[in-house]
Amino acid sequence: MKKKTSWPSIVIPCIIGLLSAGVYLFPFWIGVENRLYDFFLGFKSDVKEDSSIVLLDIDDVSIEKVGLYPWPRNTIAKGLEALTQLGAEFAVFDIEYIDKSPMSVDFTYLNGTLKSEFAASFEEIGANVQDIFAALANNQITLPEAGIYGSELVDLIDQSRDTLYRHTKQVAIENDSYLGQAMRLFGSSFITVNMQDDPPSEGTEDLYAIAQERFIYPTLKVNAPLSDGRHSALVPIPEISRMAAGAGFTNVHIDSDGVRRRIRLTDNIDGTVFMQLAFSPLLQKLGSPEVVIDKNRVTLAGAVYGDKAQNVSIPLDSSGMMLIRWPKKNYQNSFTHIPFYLLIDYAESGEKTASSLRLLRANQGWNLGPGYAPIDMCMQLWGESEELRRTALESGDAQDKAAWLTAVQAYWDTVKSFFETDYGTSVARLFDEAKQAGNPEDAELYDQVKADFEMLYANASASYTRHTELETALAAKLKDAFCIIGWSSTGTTDIGVNPFHSEYVNVGTHAAVANTILQRDFLRQAPVWVSALLAIVFSFGIIFIIRPFSTIVQIILGVVLSAVVLIVNQLIFSFTGVYIFIISPVLALFVSFLTYSMVSFILSEREKSFLRKAFGTYLSSDVINEIIEDPSMLKLGGQKKWITAMFTDVKGFSTISEALDAEQLVKLLNIYLSGMSDIILEQRGTIDKYEGDAIISFFGAPVDYKEHARLACRAAVLMRRKEVEMNELFMREGMSPNPLLTRIGINTGDMVVGNMGTERKMDYTIMGNAVNLAARLEGVNKQYGSWLLISDMTKNEIGDEFITRRFDRVRVVGINTPVQLWELVELKDAVDSATLDFLRRFEEAHCVFDRRDWKEAARLFTALCEERPDDGPSDAYLRKCEAFIQKPPADNWDGVFSLTQK
Repeated sequence: MKKKTSWPSIVIPCIIGLLSAGVYLFPFWIGVENRLYDFFLGFKSDVKEDSSIVLLDIDDVSIEKVGLYPWPRNTIAKGLEALTQLGAEFAVFDIEYIDKSPMSVDFTYLNGTLKSEFAASFEEIGANVQDIFAALANNQITLPEAGIYGSELVDLIDQSRDTLYRHTKQVAIENDSYLGQAMRLFGSSFITVNMQDDPPSEGTEDLYAIAQERFIYPTLKVNAPLSDGRHSALVPIPEISRMAAGAGFTNVHIDSDGVRRRIRLTDNIDGTVFMQLAFSPLLQKLGSPEVVIDKNRVTLAGAVYGDKAQNVSIPLDSSGMMLIRWPKKNYQNSFTHIPFYLLIDYAESGEKTASSLRLLRANQGWNLGPGYAPIDMCMQLWGESEELRRTALESGDAQDKAAWLTAVQAYWDTVKSFFETDYGTSVARLFDEAKQAGNPEDAELYDQVKADFEMLYANASASYTRHTELETALAAKLKDAFCIIGWSSTGTTDIGVNPFHSEYVNVGTHAAVANTILQRDFLRQAPVWVSALLAIVFSFGIIFIIRPFSTIVQIILGVVLSAVVLIVNQLIFSFTGVYIFIISPVLALFVSFLTYSMVSFILSEREKSFLRKAFGTYLSSDVINEIIEDPSMLKLGGQKKWITAMFTDVKGFSTISEALDAEQLVKLLNIYLSGMSDIILEQRGTIDKYEGDAIISFFGAPVDYKEHARLACRAAVLMRRKEVEMNELFMREGMSPNPLLTRIGINTGDMVVGNMGTERKMDYTIMGNAVNLAARLEGVNKQYGSWLLISDMTKNEIGDEFITRRFDRVRVVGINTPVQLWELVELKDAVDSATLDFLRRFEEAHCVFDRRDWKEAARLFTALCEERPDDGPSDAYLRKCEAFIQKPPADNWDGVFSLTQK
């Protein structure tokens, strides 16, 4: 339905478009938009995870294995030393070290290495004492020689005492210094700085000075005004701050609905810029590129990805934050996880191996072999590596670190060779040989010492095996790894919400931040003004699209287009990473089409109601419906159409009206006209006007349809039937002195139809010669004694549904073109065989009449009149025959009767 531009199509999109454009001024709609963002993010393909990112979890298993958290800082230091040996590249601590910790006892060392050193030393001293006394008892040495051996034994005891004393001092650990030294030894250790909105506390100036000296990124360019920033920072204690390679802040932005979607990569204190905790080491991993801060992006100029340096642009949202590309998996299933206790287990398995070897060295079985004991090289290299470790810790020098790692590798290579040689078997065989060759009384002693040797060897071998297994497993994951260390046990409260999970340990945020930048899989949010503009455009666009359609189609189109907008937005987000704030445009589109549809429906119903009232009395309901669908059909002016006109008139109505008073006449006429008009309207006819008892109507306009002639004839036949029914009522009720008998004329042809008159007063009517012919045919019924006359044009269009009777060709008053007349008798299925036979014989008589055999024709028509005295046409033709018998027409007569009466 084509509609002209009206006020709803202008006013509605203006108001709704502007209101929708401003929805982001209200927090509620921002929250809805955030949730919708999460929904769309869920349909986007999952982000790839960088294999170098490893989360070292201080989890439930670690706490169970190591002890209650927080651990002594020497425990973290040991883990850091293990990371150094395993080749990790970065260690990022999501742990605050802002307070000093007390000294502690290294129980692992006390109960492990130191205990084994004491045991080995005293066992060695005891064995030497036992050997001296045995030699004296067996007269193998003299007493003076025993004195010499005794002096050597005293020197051994003094040496063991000094060594044990020196090693015992290592039991007491200054944890903060140890952790700081371990961070320096590792190299790329990054610690936490917590940005504060409060002013700096008294006495924190020195710590902040350290932060400014050590934690400021050197190659930074700021092209845009910085945010308001913070006022102070919680900086770790000097023992740690001075040793770490760098630091970053852990402050995370939380949206109003409690979800962590974005993060600030840089923050500042009075213009001094600090980096985010994961971003700070990541810059070093990417080759320390120049960082350029602009309003809408952070650019890493010359960042090294693989072997290629390139400029990477990190998009920022309107608040200057990067949208985090969160993995869809939960914390435990995203990225690589290693329980921190495995690092402690790795370190302790190494110490336990050394302790086991030391105890094994004290066994007397090594004295059975010739020359130097092969285990001595293992113990020597272990001692050297430990001395180099302590040296590297104290100096922090890269060469000392390299020397330590080289010594450690040499030690383990030697241990490996030791166990591959299988001294457990070869030395055990020496015990058996010595037992057979020696004094039988010493057999039990040999067996006991052999059993001790085998047990100690098995213990050392098991410790070594455990260590190598851990090294293989851990090195595969930790080599060149970007390690993030944090507390993730069930006791932690550091748990947040991300777009996919209601609980996600916050240490994983740093992994997600690093992974987003490493993958360069950035998310962008289009400016809000884009959504505001789309809201206005969609408001007008949807109305422009749906205007031509019906209300139900408008609603369907509106819903479909709203869904299409959402789908297109999802596709854009999925393939480009650009998210367009969609609430405003969709709300504008949806509310616009809904409001417009409702307003249009109300206005349309009002217009339809008016049209129904205006045309319901003289148009059929389906015609009215089509006019309602296209009111332009009623515009002022006419058009030529091939349609069918019908004129009716009641025979002798003047005589009837004279016999009735005005009230009776109106009542009679209303009943008659209502009955006849209903039939016309039911057959899709249009009532032009009433002229007293006459009805002027037409078929085929204003709505075009091909069967207008057939419907007009059908209406005429039904009107004749209705007339019989009404006359029974009129006669029974005495409403009329005579029956009402209706003459009807029907013609089909070109007629001008349309609204004639003025814009203020018009009448939908028909004009033209074809209309005049229909009017004349109604009157011609009088001359033929008929009731329903149709023209040859109408006869040609009604098919074989009706029974007709041929009359003459005539020239009616005012129309020179001859017209073939046909009487419309009845519907074919309503005519009996007798009538059909009668009509056949009438046609035979008419053919004789056409041959101008007036006497034969008169005879035939006389027979027809006698058979049916009330058949007017037979009587009319009989009178014509009698007249032509008396006075034949001229020889040049063309057979067309010129009628002189209307």
